[in-house]
Amino acid sequence: MGETIEWTKSAQGFGTPGPDDDFYRGRSLPEKHHEMTETWYWGFNEPLSGMHGFIHIWTHPNLNLCTAGLFVHFGSKREQLACELFDFRNFTPDTIFDEHGNITLANGLTVTFEKPMERARIRYANPDRDFTLDMVQEAVQPAIMRSNNQHFEQTMRASGQVVFEGHTYAFDNLTIRDRSWGERRPEGGHKMPPYTWMNGAFSKDFAFCISGLDDPERNPDWAGLYDVPRDRIQSDAWVYDHGRQLRLSRYSKITERATDCGMRPVRHVINCTLEDGRDLEFIGEVTGSVPWHCWQNALCHTGLTRWTCTQTGETCWGETQEVQWNDYVYRVCRPVD
Repeated sequence: MGETIEWTKSAQGFGTPGPDDDFYRGRSLPEKHHEMTETWYWGFNEPLSGMHGFIHIWTHPNLNLCTAGLFVHFGSKREQLACELFDFRNFTPDTIFDEHGNITLANGLTVTFEKPMERARIRYANPDRDFTLDMVQEAVQPAIMRSNNQHFEQTMRASGQVVFEGHTYAFDNLTIRDRSWGERRPEGGHKMPPYTWMNGAFSKDFAFCISGLDDPERNPDWAGLYDVPRDRIQSDAWVYDHGRQLRLSRYSKITERATDCGMRPVRHVINCTLEDGRDLEFIGEVTGSVPWHCWQNALCHTGLTRWTCTQTGETCWGETQEVQWNDYVYRVCRPVD
């Protein structure tokens, strides 16, 4: 058995970002199915303390619905509510935008697009958790648009601070954001292996975002359970190298996962060939993660990852987001003694 997920795929080539792509498209889009969604994602981190932050805004425009919030964790957690901060609202109206397109969530988080597609300020305060966030995200690379012009990623410099229980965690580093609109995201489960979205920015000139399944020829933990042709294991993927946006002509990845019942990713090895013929290897060590239940039929392990590029010797901090579904977790997860 084997499936693919339509909203994770991209044809070869790139689309073209526009000046208004930060702003809500909502019910103006041609897709009128209730599964059509629109999303914004920003991450931030402070590696010395192991802090990783995750902001996600997810609307269903044709249902007038918004699910959104943030969490912040230090190191790995066994449960999402073990995060130092976790504050999501699942069922609120999508009337979160002011006349300028800026965002105010039901939990009080605000996003001000100070210079659309280039600079945003994000603020949040939670007195009950003794927590505040004040952050600016500023673009250091252009938005890299999928060829369908409905999804982009963009390397940003995140600078600011978190204050938690009287301690200040200042940060100033690179991160990769995500934005999408206009496609259906069905909530049903999939009979397929985990899908992993991985990114890292080594500098303002060199970054990657690669997503896909494990290579069945590298003996993944699901070997023998799913029949996935190698030409279907890669989803969307790009490398940005000194002004050039490059697709992959070859992709192979293996993820090592914890052997306890959590099944969280702990290490990735990505081998790929760029469309210009160069070979690259990215090795990622996941230093802290959270099992986030992004919707009921899916589990998304999100975490801070330290990446090394074997060819250049460069290291950086980035992310892992791996989605797993009921069939895989049931078949692979070891029962509790």
